[in-house]
Amino acid sequence: MSRVYCFARRIALVVLACLLPLPGLAAPDADDQARVVLVGFSGALSGVSETFGKSMANAADMALGEINRQQIRIGNQRVFFRLLRQDDRNDPETAVAVARQLLQAGVVAVIGTSNSTTAQAVAKIYSDAGVPMLTPAASASSLSEQGNEGFFRMVGRDDLAAANLVDYAARSMGIRRLGVVDNESMFGIGLATSVTEYARQAGITVVGRERISYTSDLRQMIREMKRRGAEALFFGGYSAQAVLLTQLIQQEGGGMRLLLASSGVAGATYLIAARSAANGVVAIESGMPPRDMPGWRRFEEEYHQRFGLNIYGTTPFAYDAVQVLVAAMRQANSTNPRTLIDTLHKIVFKGLTGTVAFEPDGDPRIPVFTVYQGQGQRWVPLKTYEGYPAAAAPIAAEAAETPLAGPDGGKPYNAGAAPDKPVSGARH
Repeated sequence: MSRVYCFARRIALVVLACLLPLPGLAAPDADDQARVVLVGFSGALSGVSETFGKSMANAADMALGEINRQQIRIGNQRVFFRLLRQDDRNDPETAVAVARQLLQAGVVAVIGTSNSTTAQAVAKIYSDAGVPMLTPAASASSLSEQGNEGFFRMVGRDDLAAANLVDYAARSMGIRRLGVVDNESMFGIGLATSVTEYARQAGITVVGRERISYTSDLRQMIREMKRRGAEALFFGGYSAQAVLLTQLIQQEGGGMRLLLASSGVAGATYLIAARSAANGVVAIESGMPPRDMPGWRRFEEEYHQRFGLNIYGTTPFAYDAVQVLVAAMRQANSTNPRTLIDTLHKIVFKGLTGTVAFEPDGDPRIPVFTVYQGQGQRWVPLKTYEGYPAAAAPIAAEAAETPLAGPDGGKPYNAGAAPDKPVSGARH
């Protein structure tokens, strides 16, 4: 039996399960002729990013449960929503297979994906099919530059995160020499490139630009950055890698600070794993501080009561992705996917994360970021930004070609290229 057949059969069984009542959730009343509307979820539900993906799927489920209890009517007919969860494993090929099966199942929209690489693989597929895709996590700047009308994202772009983090590092931390590291992913490379350019604009010397994998010798890389005089190290990558880097910097960094722009890192999972090494780490996340979100206390209590899992920075954005989607249905009085795309481009919605509205390219109209610092197993908010900081401007397309200062103030080298003395174990 082929893997493709098995995968398709598994999807069909999940669709069938979605049409059956869930324990603890009232099914639609047949006498009222309620129509079941399927909303897809595509994200990492297994592997190293399992808890990250599940946190967003759970939030989407929670939002639909609340909406179903309202017994809303669209097109003069009561509707009942089901979430069709699919595990794309953070793998582009799997995400494409999931996209095709979700479309075949008849979903009216998709919440996901949970990273930029998978979003890049499927955004055009959903858009060409006329089905809106609302991602609560994919932040690579290039995603909104592909001309996909059905693409919407709830979080700010990477270049904005980079500009704001560099502004804080320069103005509030006094950083003048910075090492920049990424994890070879689309997400990490984009962040590192933007941080490098904004650091140059802010007068910060980039003493090294490295690219690491799970097999890299991180200890040696940290020692080399320290030798070059780095006062801080920026890492663009995933939370699991950030934990190891955090622990090694505590051991080898000699007071070097760590700056993170790792999607979902500003949550309890990272703090628990990094322990005391997280103290003093500075991270930037999309959104206002949770304490400032309207309705946060109720959301947090209900989420923990239902799922008993940690909340990530992207979790409330998945919740709001569902809320704004259904608000668009109510505004348009339709569940037609193409109609929803048109309505989402016009809607202004007050949600848990604040005002949700989209630019023509699908980016949030009011992107908000908060800089946090790890302190005693808590993330303490330090500063909140809206859009670009005053001193920064969007990066030109040729910015990646700008030469950087070489190690020890020597001759420059290009971003992504190996320095004169490559760091052992690091990949470029």
